[in-house]
Amino acid sequence: MLPDAPSGVKLDARRGDARGRYVAPGTHAALAFIESRPRDVERVLLAGDASADLIRRIGRAGVATEQVERSVLERAAGGVPHQGIVALGRAPAGIPLEALIEERPDLVLVLDEVTDPRNVGAILRSAEAAGAGGVLLARDRAPHLSPALVKAAAGAVEWLRLVRVVNVARAVDALRDAGYWTIGLAGEAEVDLFSPGAVPGLPVALVVGSEGEGIRPLVRRSCHRLVRIPMRGRVESLNVSVAAAVALFEIRRAHPD
Repeated sequence: MLPDAPSGVKLDARRGDARGRYVAPGTHAALAFIESRPRDVERVLLAGDASADLIRRIGRAGVATEQVERSVLERAAGGVPHQGIVALGRAPAGIPLEALIEERPDLVLVLDEVTDPRNVGAILRSAEAAGAGGVLLARDRAPHLSPALVKAAAGAVEWLRLVRVVNVARAVDALRDAGYWTIGLAGEAEVDLFSPGAVPGLPVALVVGSEGEGIRPLVRRSCHRLVRIPMRGRVESLNVSVAAAVALFEIRRAHPD
């Protein structure tokens, strides 16, 4: 537990997810939370040197702030860099897979056992920037919304539709049955992502696996096609968050509408 803040309310930043307090450290993550879901914000902790512009933006959302020592901010953020601001409150609500399929966004991202919170956060940031309508993650074998993940996502957690599924392979099957092209990213695939027709069209569910093991065999079998990012240099692979970003934006380039 953290020491009492000035208001006397105890903080616990060990877990930031639906089962505990949601912690959004850093300017981008905190402001996205405050401006998109002000009613879910319980507290906003600020360092004494916060800028006037930052205070104005928070004020426009109708959320009060508390000025605290940096040591309190550091503990509230769980050691994650916070830039002098931490917002705390309720986590964003996920949606069922059936609801996402009914909404039918043209680009969906599926993460198969990508477990590093910072990688997942960076992937969410890229997915939102590429206009993905939702991200599917395993309920048990994927990170929860920890401060590190929320910070790395830079606000994307607030704008993406997040779907937690019990079985990733069955979820990919459901997307396939709903008319999605299910495209798996794999370094050993024969098809080059940049080749014409590598991704036949929209809607697409892009499946990305863990950096060490890649997409699991059962999930692979649910994919229409596996594609690879061609490597020109001496390194054999990209970080999973970089690879996901490249693939997402290539799909958008190839199919802008």
